[in-house]
Amino acid sequence: MQNEIKNIIFDWGNVIIDVSMNNFTEACQMAGIKFTDEEVNSTHKAGFFLAFEIGEISEDEFRNEIRKRATTSLTDIEIDTIWNKILGQTPKEKLELLYSLSSQYDLYLLSNTNAIHWNAFSKNSFICNGTNMINSFKGIYLSYQLHCAKPSPEIFRKTIEIAKINACETLFIDDSSKNCEAAQALGMRVHNYIPGSDLKNSILGEIEKK
Repeated sequence: MQNEIKNIIFDWGNVIIDVSMNNFTEACQMAGIKFTDEEVNSTHKAGFFLAFEIGEISEDEFRNEIRKRATTSLTDIEIDTIWNKILGQTPKEKLELLYSLSSQYDLYLLSNTNAIHWNAFSKNSFICNGTNMINSFKGIYLSYQLHCAKPSPEIFRKTIEIAKINACETLFIDDSSKNCEAAQALGMRVHNYIPGSDLKNSILGEIEKK
């Protein structure tokens, strides 16, 4: 018999908030920004992108790396607008789900993200029916603040330690199979979420497993 689930850790991008790399690459093409194949892939986790995501370079340093790859002069605001094309809307039903689950479980957010994305979207993307659902999370753990990123075991260990939770009592939800495998190796229950599928049924189905 599996341990009772007391904690649920959510990924942010592609689980709660919509993500589109295509929107970003199209905006880059329009602005004359070109990257190598190694720098931009389905997860944008290479080179200076990764360095920014784990807080090794600042926002200004990141913007300057973008400028080096552009054929036109770009302001900070223009660069941020292009970069923020990656993130989209947060479906209302997912925010309502957070509110519902928070009365039964301790909820946490663990995201590979960066300062520009988080500062631009965290203030408003969690608002639902006049309530800020970001308060549904007991803890929020971000790669650029922890200086490590999924699927490194280090970020999971830091999260468990800071949150003071037991891995075996925790359900981790992420759209990346590699991230799920890393969490599972540390004793967590995991669900590899498929973007676009019913998040509520995914969670309840996993919790009800014996």
